[in-house]
Amino acid sequence: MYKRGELPKRSDFPTGTEFYIFEWDLPLSKEPSIDGKSVSYFNWYGGTKRPYPAERLKIDNNWRAESYDEWVSIIEQSI
Repeated sequence: MYKRGELPKRSDFPTGTEFYIFEWDLPLSKEPSIDGKSVSYFNWYGGTKRPYPAERLKIDNNWRAESYDEWVSIIEQSI
């Protein structure tokens, strides 16, 4: 389980989570709900998970991380 102040592990996320990078340095996770009927975005900048408003995302201002390691390294750099 993720603990504040530690980098999250891949296993801390529900199956189906996708990892995105917003405007070069903001790590976002796209996580499915428990029932799988909706998704929520979370901002991980600074190592703290916070809700992120999906309406801020546009086609050209975010992209899927190439790997979990790439995504988590952005969190590490933000701490």
